[in-house]
Amino acid sequence: MVLTPNETKLLSYLFRHHKEQSSINGLAKKIGTTPKGTYNILKKFECDALVRKETIANANIYHLNFQSSKTEDIIKYVLKSESQPNSCIRVLQKDLEPLHEFTDAIIIFGSVITKGLQAQDIDVLLIIDKKNLTLIQSKIKEIEQTLPKKIHAIFQTKEDMRKNLQKQDAIVIVAIQKGFIFWGYDVLYTLIRNDAS
Repeated sequence: MVLTPNETKLLSYLFRHHKEQSSINGLAKKIGTTPKGTYNILKKFECDALVRKETIANANIYHLNFQSSKTEDIIKYVLKSESQPNSCIRVLQKDLEPLHEFTDAIIIFGSVITKGLQAQDIDVLLIIDKKNLTLIQSKIKEIEQTLPKKIHAIFQTKEDMRKNLQKQDAIVIVAIQKGFIFWGYDVLYTLIRNDAS
C-alpha cells in the first residue's frame, strides 16, 4: 500500500494517541487537513480494515483496528518512514547505536526534538530487560563522553511500560505521542495494541 503524507500522519496520530476518542474534525485539526480530506482517508482505511468507527452520542469516533493483521505491518512502516525532526536527531541515532543490541526499544523525546542542540539535555526512554541495566548504564556513560549534552535516561521494562500506559503516566505518554522512535517498532506496537484492547 502506498501512503500519502496525510495518510501517514493520520495513522501515526491514531497509533500514538490510541486512547483518544478522535472525531473527523478533531483529527483534521491535529494533522492539518480539511475535515473532508480526513473523512476520505478514514473511509479508505475503514474499507482496508485499518481503522474502525464507533458511534458515541451522534459522533463518529475512529480508532486503529488492532484486530486486523494488516494494521501491524502498516503502522511499523509508518513509524520507520517518519522523517527525523532535525539534524541533531540523525546524529544522536548514530551515537546511540551501541545500545541497539542491549535494548528492546529507544524513543528520543523532550526538548531535543524541538530545540536540537539548544536543548539542555537529551531525554531518552529505553525499554530494556532488567538484567542488562548495569551494562546499558555503563554504555550510556561512555556515549556521554562524546556528546555535548547529558543523557537523561528513563529505563522501563516491558512490564513497566504496560503498567505506565495503563495508568497514563505523563512521561511515557509524552514520549510515545511526541517522541522519535529509533528502534523497537515491534515492541511498541505490541504494547500499544495490548493497551488499546
